[in-house]
Amino acid sequence: MADSIIIIGGGASGLCAAVCAAQSGNARILLLERGARVGKKLLATGNGRCNLTNRYFSEQNYHGHSPEFTRPAFIRYGLKQTLRFFQGLGLVMQEEDGKLYPRSFQASSVLDALRFECDKLGVQTRCEAEVTAIQSRNGKFLITVNGSETIWADKVLIAAGGPASPKLGGTDSGCRLLQSLGHHVTPCLPSIVQLKTDTSTIRPLSGIKVQGTASLFSGKQKFRTESGEILFTDYGLSGPPILQLSCIATRLLFEKAPDLAIQLDLFPDFTPEELLKLCSALCASHPERPLEQYLLGVTHKRVAQAALKAAEIGPLSLPCSSLGARERSRLVSQLKRWRIPLTGTTGLTNAQVTAGGAMTAEFDPQTMESRLVPGFYACGEVLDIDGDCGGFNLQWAWSSAMLAAASMLLP
Repeated sequence: MADSIIIIGGGASGLCAAVCAAQSGNARILLLERGARVGKKLLATGNGRCNLTNRYFSEQNYHGHSPEFTRPAFIRYGLKQTLRFFQGLGLVMQEEDGKLYPRSFQASSVLDALRFECDKLGVQTRCEAEVTAIQSRNGKFLITVNGSETIWADKVLIAAGGPASPKLGGTDSGCRLLQSLGHHVTPCLPSIVQLKTDTSTIRPLSGIKVQGTASLFSGKQKFRTESGEILFTDYGLSGPPILQLSCIATRLLFEKAPDLAIQLDLFPDFTPEELLKLCSALCASHPERPLEQYLLGVTHKRVAQAALKAAEIGPLSLPCSSLGARERSRLVSQLKRWRIPLTGTTGLTNAQVTAGGAMTAEFDPQTMESRLVPGFYACGEVLDIDGDCGGFNLQWAWSSAMLAAASMLLP
């Protein structure tokens, strides 16, 4: 009789694992999803366009206590295998700066392709079926669903994700099930999330977007720099560069690293000397212009005004001719190295991904099987692996799911 496999979680990794297992073997597969429908979070990825993967992904794009855990999965099921898998489901890819999307630019296309393939291959899918307990008994598993119903399985794959984005189905239930089987779970933290900062110098800028670079510092130590569109908010900072930095910032905040700050360079295309020369030229050419209009046409008016105030230059009603060399130098320093103390994040509710999860040391990276409970597997976000923004987390979902599915089918 064919083995029975239960997959807990109908998100990206769970659906992918179900398809791969059904394509490659004759196991009886039951996918259990606690929500009313599968793939709800998948529909929101890539702003609804589903950034399936990134052509340039590597181990360096991943975080956790042991990012090297990803290596075997990526070697066996990397970009080539991922693209072949989705092309086999009928998807055509479109690339933008290394990011790969379905050509429809609709996340629903990806979800539908996975759902249709599950149906075609005979995968049984049950929604509103929350696994409330797992017990390992004599090499098999007794699964309790919705508190009372019990189901036996030969092998179990937990693909339940993490508690990030609870409105899209995020939950810590997977971590609790893992702990019930003796696994240890690292703290679940928000990642790819907006950052809260001191707002004393940027409060007037809420809603303004600027192109620049953002660097994460703890004291004098710089951890990472990202470039792109930065959004000022009433609580702090957002935008792609900030979301990228949050992958590291969230852990530093948890560790209570000292003097955490985001440093902005709002003129990355100018050296300090070039920007100082520009500021001096503007003073010389428009000496009568009030300071509140000083950088008119150079940057957003409110950004310039906030920078002048942060550099303690003013009042803004003074003419540009009042600016001396020392004040101009201070302003340039403010625009090039605007240091904003970091105070927190907007939390798991707003996070796209969970950082932390099941300790990878307790799983075999060659198979995704538990080292503690034979026949029990895990993949995707429920493990202590999280990636940068830009398709990297979905690639981990696909690669780990494919490896787990292949391993479960081994005799």
